[in-house]
Amino acid sequence: MALTTSDSAHSSELADTPWAPITLINYPFQGIVPEDPVALVSEEMVIIHNALIRSLNAIWHNSAIVSQKDTPAFVNYSLVVLAAIHSHHDTEEDVMFPAFVAAGLDMEGNKEQHRAFHAGMEVFENYLEQVKRNELPYDAATIRELLKDFAGPLVQHLHDEIPTIAPEILGRLDKAVLDNFVKDLDAHIKRAGGLTTTIPCVLGGHKAQDAPDWPPIPPFVRWIARNIFSRVNASYWKFAPFTQTGEPQVYRP
Repeated sequence: MALTTSDSAHSSELADTPWAPITLINYPFQGIVPEDPVALVSEEMVIIHNALIRSLNAIWHNSAIVSQKDTPAFVNYSLVVLAAIHSHHDTEEDVMFPAFVAAGLDMEGNKEQHRAFHAGMEVFENYLEQVKRNELPYDAATIRELLKDFAGPLVQHLHDEIPTIAPEILGRLDKAVLDNFVKDLDAHIKRAGGLTTTIPCVLGGHKAQDAPDWPPIPPFVRWIARNIFSRVNASYWKFAPFTQTGEPQVYRP
């Protein structure tokens, strides 16, 4: 459903609260992969982090208004958002941190911040799983309380991590290190899967106005991701802050 100007402004405001997204260094980000990845890595990370932040905001806002009929789909959407966060941080732990630490960069602060919010995420995830199995009733106040317990430290980490991989930091590394990192990252992402969960989730958290050509993949692959992969769990994505093409949307019970 097309949004009015008023609806669109309302949707954008909801997408950016209560946790603020990160300001892009270059706006809008063109999402074009340069030969030198130094300038790309931090901006790509901002785009992904913002998709996760805005997805958390969507959970916060929609938790209080979701209809009884839509509650199972909303619970599944929330679980997919958490899975996307896990996948993102697993990628950092398995690929990014080892590569940069081996090259002499200090990633210990980022690792410590990961540990700081994982316990709270697990509590939230366990609650959602119990609701999904009908072992506990759905309660919006509980959703918000558990979400708030870990989302604050998580979002702070998502903001704090960007300066640790800024171009002036990564510019100190040998180009071969960065080239190998990008190659290993691409291979890891392909192995991770999530074609019908993580990918539609991240696309639904992405604001097209910030980066119209993101993700930087061939147009036909982008079309398949938006129009085919998203169909499998189509009932989930109405809770996302944006459509699969990055346009603002508002969940209407």
